[in-house]
Amino acid sequence: MSADPADNISPLHDLKEISKRTYQLGFIAIGLLIIITIYQYVISFYASCVLSGCFCLSIITLLLLNYKQILKNIKLPIVIMVCFFLTASAVLGNGATGQYLYFFPLLVIIPIIVDSEKNYKRDVFTYFGISILSAAACIIIGRNVTPLEYISAVQVTRIFYVNVFSAITLTTAFAFVNIYFERKYLKELMDQKNHVITSRTRFLSVMGHELRTPLNGILGATNILMSGKSLPEQQQYIDILKYCADHMLLQVNDILDFNKIEAGMLDIHPLAVNLKGLLLNSAKPFYTTAHDKKLELVVEIDPILDTAVLLDDVRFVQILNNLYSNAIKFTQSGYVKLKAVCESKTNDQMEVTFAVEDSGQGIAPQDQKRIFDSFAQVYDERNRKITGTGLGLNISKRLIKLMGSRLELKSETGKGSTFFFRLKLTEVSTPVAAAQPEIKADEDLAGVNILLVEDNKINLLIAKKILSDYKAVVTTAYNGAEALAALDKKADFTIILMDLEMPVMNGYEAVPIMKKNYPEIPVLAFTAAMIDREKLISLQTLGFEDCVFKPFQPHELLSQIKKYIKIAPLSVIDHSMLGY
Repeated sequence: MSADPADNISPLHDLKEISKRTYQLGFIAIGLLIIITIYQYVISFYASCVLSGCFCLSIITLLLLNYKQILKNIKLPIVIMVCFFLTASAVLGNGATGQYLYFFPLLVIIPIIVDSEKNYKRDVFTYFGISILSAAACIIIGRNVTPLEYISAVQVTRIFYVNVFSAITLTTAFAFVNIYFERKYLKELMDQKNHVITSRTRFLSVMGHELRTPLNGILGATNILMSGKSLPEQQQYIDILKYCADHMLLQVNDILDFNKIEAGMLDIHPLAVNLKGLLLNSAKPFYTTAHDKKLELVVEIDPILDTAVLLDDVRFVQILNNLYSNAIKFTQSGYVKLKAVCESKTNDQMEVTFAVEDSGQGIAPQDQKRIFDSFAQVYDERNRKITGTGLGLNISKRLIKLMGSRLELKSETGKGSTFFFRLKLTEVSTPVAAAQPEIKADEDLAGVNILLVEDNKINLLIAKKILSDYKAVVTTAYNGAEALAALDKKADFTIILMDLEMPVMNGYEAVPIMKKNYPEIPVLAFTAAMIDREKLISLQTLGFEDCVFKPFQPHELLSQIKKYIKIAPLSVIDHSMLGY
């Protein structure tokens, strides 16, 4: 049984080590008291010497009782005892000796030794109140009451300087102890935070893989059913299955993206893209949804934006997708509009405002900040059946922040909403590679010999069926060792699709051997793992040309295979396929 990460997290008061602080501060005070008592004895200040000795013994007694757990809370008794001792010293001696100076170190240690999380403010105010009242009494008594013990002017001066030195020493020592423990406390908090983030990241990474793997089977089977013949009464259930699977995949990806952002593991990677083309393509997936709701989907692009700029197209489209999705989701009639306007342009720099506007229900002023929080959704009678993780806007906000801007909102209840942000973009003269031509439905993989390496039987069955429907010849293997054995028998495969995590021999172990023995055969990683550009580069270093991400749509699988059966250079990467 694996240990729960929470087992390694200590309660707050344990982390702050309040008890240890109390003992160390107590020993510092006792050490200084002993020195003062000896000095008072040397200068024949006997009454004060006895008082200091009694106080020292009282502090030791309280610490001992606490150590033996006979007396659990000694903070208040210590504060009261210190105040009593200082006031009594003022009665015995002369106010000019400066007993009141010891209230400064006392006030320093009060916030340090209070460990009550529930009643922290109350206890601090109580201790401060007692100390301040006692300090006032000490000063008044010292100035207005005749001392019980005679002290010469020389002794007054000496004791005053001793008290000044002692008070400063105590305050410095207590402050040093406080800083030491606070730094230790903050380090422990950061260690715990990093431990939690690491554990959560590892957990979500594994869970993401485990969820996306069966989702690939569901989506694959659904796509196969949709491409075949079905009875009219069956079609509506197939559509429901498709919708639910797509929706679940979206939620899984949102949670994984959110986790990567929280862990600081997500970076922006700009590349040259045609901005107008990117904006037009970003709207294409939403025309059908908008049409089904009888909404008008409008795209207005400033003509000057028909140019190549440096932009992380994957993350930029993800932002627009979230804004489109929300706008269509919460708009019952009217329109959804994307507007892109160049606000200014100097040389190769331009500032562009992107806005997604809708004629929906709008957002109340009190909810406009909250909707950007993680997992936040605005409740309304009209949208209570609308589901989602509540992460879309939070992810968009963070991605835009990584791009050096911020996501803003203008909205009024009943009058729609506009989400907008401004980006400073660099125009480039480097020609942008033309988009891959769309693969028509009648295109196939006739004559293509594929080695499919996958240990999950359902995913193997789905992928083989889809590839066979494209008229490819498919040979299967359940792990890297079987794949190498198949290659030893015949090496005429056009391309290899290989999972990464498999028993016996995984993809990481098998691909270097394949590329060494059969360097002319392109190998694509066939994986449900979340792959970012850094991981993709490491996979390419091992020998993979690129990745096919599960769950996949049939046309995505076909597109990737079509690209690499032409033996494209390793540097050519389809960034739109990156699924992180």
